[in-house]
Amino acid sequence: MMSPESHLQVRLRQFVCLIYFVGGIAGLYYLLPQIHLFTTSWLTLTLFGLLVFQNLVALGGSVLFWQKRTRGAEWLYWLSWTSVPVFSSPLISYYSIIGLGVVPILRLETGNYGSELLLRFGYSGALKWFPTQDLYQLGFNIIPLVFIAILRQYVSLQGKQ
Repeated sequence: MMSPESHLQVRLRQFVCLIYFVGGIAGLYYLLPQIHLFTTSWLTLTLFGLLVFQNLVALGGSVLFWQKRTRGAEWLYWLSWTSVPVFSSPLISYYSIIGLGVVPILRLETGNYGSELLLRFGYSGALKWFPTQDLYQLGFNIIPLVFIAILRQYVSLQGKQ
């Protein structure tokens, strides 16, 4: 028998779902019109496909999780892990902000050492291979870490029932 969710648990679940749903819609709205930029090789098309896939998982997972299905929470849990790292260099760059991002970034450029805090709502993502024009940056997205804790607790509770 499933125990009822508290008011806070319902609101947290709905918040996570809304953030990922809006982020997934924004990501597809941004990415799909740019498909012509990614058809130059199989590698770039594959990288583009991975970014689109992340947004499709965000949409599907948020709908399933809204319906209280554990599968949706699991999808969003693993998607959240892909949104934590933020790094760029002339060799490879990767970041994925789906929905909401709070990212402390450390810049390691010649003559431009320092840090900044990036706040993002909607979608922002990149997966670039050698060579890139990017500079050295390291960071992590705090919001998915919070979502991971929420989603892990939900999946654990559902697994015990």
